Amino acid sequence: MTALLRLAYRNARRNGRRTLLTAATVTIGTAFVVLALSFLAGIFDGMVRGWVEVNGPVRVVTTAYAEREQLRPLHENIAESDPIVAKLAALEGVQSAFPIIRTGVGISVGDELGEDGAMLTGAPQAFYDEHVLPGLELAGGQWLDAAAEDEQVVLGSRVARDTGAALGDEILLMGTTQYGSMAPISAEVVGVVTGNTAVEGQVFVTLDVARWMVDIPEGTLEIVLFPEGESDDRAAASAVAEQARRALGADYAVTPWMEATIWVQMLPVTDAMGQVISIILILVMALAIFNTMTMSVLERTGEIGVMRAMGQTRLGAVGVFLAEALMIGGLGGLLGTVVGAVPALYLERVGVSFGAEALEDMGDDYVMTTMMHADFSAEIVATALLVGLTTAALGALFPSFRAARIPPYEAMKQR
Repeated sequence: MTALLRLAYRNARRNGRRTLLTAATVTIGTAFVVLALSFLAGIFDGMVRGWVEVNGPVRVVTTAYAEREQLRPLHENIAESDPIVAKLAALEGVQSAFPIIRTGVGISVGDELGEDGAMLTGAPQAFYDEHVLPGLELAGGQWLDAAAEDEQVVLGSRVARDTGAALGDEILLMGTTQYGSMAPISAEVVGVVTGNTAVEGQVFVTLDVARWMVDIPEGTLEIVLFPEGESDDRAAASAVAEQARRALGADYAVTPWMEATIWVQMLPVTDAMGQVISIILILVMALAIFNTMTMSVLERTGEIGVMRAMGQTRLGAVGVFLAEALMIGGLGGLLGTVVGAVPALYLERVGVSFGAEALEDMGDDYVMTTMMHADFSAEIVATALLVGLTTAALGALFPSFRAARIPPYEAMKQR
């Protein structure tokens, strides 16, 4: 094995310029893998966190509500939420539990009846303070004042833009009660928020106002649970959801965030994107390795024949060229990881700002925040190194077998 490595090292040094050029190709490709995967992971993690903080890591509704949720069956509510909230908050691993009311409303500004609609969210102030506000930016005004005598509303920036509502305007929110009757609320616009597409299409009121609108004085439509630690931790969300199912029984549907429809559809897409990027770069870098190894085989045909005539096996011939390629790929992979880590760590710390205007044009199909950060991790380093070595192995495979098939007498005649 030592002799094989020494021979491979000597061969790699024989044409230093071509070896360095090939290693540079692998370095650039690996660096791009590190940077691309880090930024892709950061964007995805930011999307998850932005969505989870607003919608909750674990969501509890009645089973009847879950079965017909698309129709918004307000009458299938949790009539008395406080006992359920207290029961869930006491579960092991649960940090907090909040009653939330989300319902569609029509919005009118001024005297004319408006045609714009939005999702109204009513929640306790603690939920807003701990989970919603930290990820948002106030584009104007202030947040809700729970002690205010008059009704107040905070608008997402897209709602404010579409309706033309401004700070200080009195707007009419037209909702329905659980019994199907109209429930209008006149409220003053006290703030406009941006920073997350998940909230820019919503309007926010206090929990009491939302309860009045849907006519559930002591209840809620859903309860969201936050596990201890990171809110987007899949294992923690699954564990809390399982405990909640056992505690509540069949009358309630409990859903961790990764089982929500949007993430069931999106998780495979994001995983596939990372794989596609890696595969494309592997093919490009493998072509460079293939070219180097092919030229090496052509240049050393006579030498191969002599070594074969002296007793070297076909497997030994394959091993020499494969070891040479792995040296080049390994060197390029290490350098590429270091080169790619520098911008990845910078983007992880500083991030890239998309701007509030760009988010408003995205709609709410994708959960995006104004500031996106990369997410550099040991897993990405391992992936990048594996890409470099895989590239080397694939690129050297055909030339190595070609070298092993050269008959000794033919090679020695060329020599």
